Amino acid sequence: MYHNSMTIKRQLFLSNIRMVVISLIAFGLVGHILRLLIQGSGKLDREAIEHFFESASQNMYMAIWFFSIISFLVLVSIINSFFTHHMIKRIVKPLEPLSEGVRQIQNNNYTYRIDYQNDDEFRPVCDAFNEMAEKLELSTAQQKKDETNRRELIVGISHDLRTPLTSVIGCIEGIESGIASTPEKQKQYLTFIKNESIRMKHIIEQLFLFSKLDMNEFPLNLRQIDITLALSEMIEESLEGYERRGISIHFNEMPKNIFVSVDVHLLHNTIINILENSVKYKIKNHGHLVINAEVQDENIILYFTDDGPGVEKDMLPKLLDVFYRSDPSRSKAGSGLGLAISAIIIKRMGGSIYAELPSGGGLTIVIQLPISKGEA
Repeated sequence: MYHNSMTIKRQLFLSNIRMVVISLIAFGLVGHILRLLIQGSGKLDREAIEHFFESASQNMYMAIWFFSIISFLVLVSIINSFFTHHMIKRIVKPLEPLSEGVRQIQNNNYTYRIDYQNDDEFRPVCDAFNEMAEKLELSTAQQKKDETNRRELIVGISHDLRTPLTSVIGCIEGIESGIASTPEKQKQYLTFIKNESIRMKHIIEQLFLFSKLDMNEFPLNLRQIDITLALSEMIEESLEGYERRGISIHFNEMPKNIFVSVDVHLLHNTIINILENSVKYKIKNHGHLVINAEVQDENIILYFTDDGPGVEKDMLPKLLDVFYRSDPSRSKAGSGLGLAISAIIIKRMGGSIYAELPSGGGLTIVIQLPISKGEA
């Protein structure tokens, strides 16, 4: 660590002042020596000086002046070299940690930071270097995370497509080999093939949507809506279908006339992803999902709470990662992209989404959206 409270400009200024003062002192010393040479007695006056020049030979006179000038120049050169070397050292030394920092960055050590305490011209440069190193460190970490997510994405999609595809092939082979010999059996096989094909189509559509959103190539069609009214309309049309699939959806009292600016299609996709997640992981024969909403400051907060198995507390932040599943065996059906897509959608609409554990068990997905200033 290099520490010096004086700026380089101030050091240069004081160095120049010292050069002038010492030069004047040196010049005075040379003059004093000359006075001693021409002083014939203990008293120096005009007559003594005239007597000296009249009595001294011309060669001696020139030699004295030549010696005086050379002595002055040599003394000034020595002083200048000393202070120049001193200033170069003052400037070069702070460059050493910067040079070491560049070397560390070249070796991919983005955790390296320069500890520079001086309040001079090098301080902003070192601060800028540290800021750059921090950004590179965060960028590298994000790249590693993205690479891991993409590998998991490929593995997950392969798994989720292979299972229904294997089933479809098995049904087709069953029909070809005559196992499905009756019209009823053939119809059963064809229905299964259709359902599995729809499931694969949904997985591919989710993957396509995720890719577009992740690359920011999916434009938002924003418009202001009454969020609680729109939410009721989105879900009510599917209430009977979810009831047949073993989950009841209930609305608690919701705030009225709260307007938000959203892409209705993408918001609907988000809500469906949350509902499907509750259906997929329900542990009761007939589960329940309760929807609440409240206004906090300038935001509307939506709570989707089910009575499923929930997750470990330290796993909550990972629920929104691509292909994360609380079920390690991956025995549950589904692409695993739903909540990850929902997180991207809500973020792009200026909101946030996260998971929390309710006191009564299960899991709560929380969506926060900024309230629009005016009505549609």
